[in-house]
Amino acid sequence: MTERVGEATESGTDVDVVLLDGQLVARAQAVISAFDRGVMYGESLFETLKVFEGAPCLWSRHCDRLLAGCVELGIPLDVQEVERGVRALLAARPVSHGVLRVQVTGGVQPGGGRGITAPREGRRPRMIAGVSETPPLSAAVYETGVRLVSSRGSPRPLPGLKSGNYLASVVAKAQAEAADAFECVLVDEGSDAVLEGSFSNVLAWDGRGIACPPDERRLPGVTLAVVLEEASALGIPVSVRPVPMGEALESGLLLTGSLLGVCACSSLDGTPLRDSADVATRLRERLLAREAAEAARWRSGGS
Repeated sequence: MTERVGEATESGTDVDVVLLDGQLVARAQAVISAFDRGVMYGESLFETLKVFEGAPCLWSRHCDRLLAGCVELGIPLDVQEVERGVRALLAARPVSHGVLRVQVTGGVQPGGGRGITAPREGRRPRMIAGVSETPPLSAAVYETGVRLVSSRGSPRPLPGLKSGNYLASVVAKAQAEAADAFECVLVDEGSDAVLEGSFSNVLAWDGRGIACPPDERRLPGVTLAVVLEEASALGIPVSVRPVPMGEALESGLLLTGSLLGVCACSSLDGTPLRDSADVATRLRERLLAREAAEAARWRSGGS
């Protein structure tokens, strides 16, 4: 059976306290209105972070992306208030290895009205965060690589935003699971170029350098950005450009993600891929070191 990223253990799914609008509340009390713009229009943003020894990994980068998305959508956000709440949550729900999800919604329309657009004044967004203990992925995932399938014609809307409007990813991940594959790669129907995975970013490795799909066509992954920095530090050439499916099938593919780290891929649509285990291991080790350093900074009181 295909392993799932971030799947909670039986005990980890029983989250008895969550963060709602800066307050710790019982899970059953963490509710929002049926008229919230996140419910009605998918106007919400979220971040999923790995938690290591009680601290969120790459917290400041995730906050930067969340804030940028809120600015774009006109949703007011106090990042310092979010951090204070998350610190209280992690103190109340300490985990050694887990998943933290922070979500901001557009809230109910000012004045209680409805409409696709909302005035920017008087907005009262909602913020929800929860943490669960989850086991790390098995070593076999990293040792043998993972199987991929592809899907054309269903890219995510506004790919630059980590949006709660996640239906394209839900459908793509279900397609992967139906094929007993680890991940589904979204492919642009017109250009036949790789965009991203349902829950990951995708890189191509030709044995010498890494090619990354253009920024405007995929999520600006937090882990992806760190991995590309570490690749450059290792002297690995990095190019940001379209990656046609024909090239992808002849390359080694790497997946990156907050809960996944860096993972090599063994096949795409049944076609064996170039071996990328060595470069994946080198990049994953450097990523883990960066995550550990930033987690330690969080525990010492820094962001």
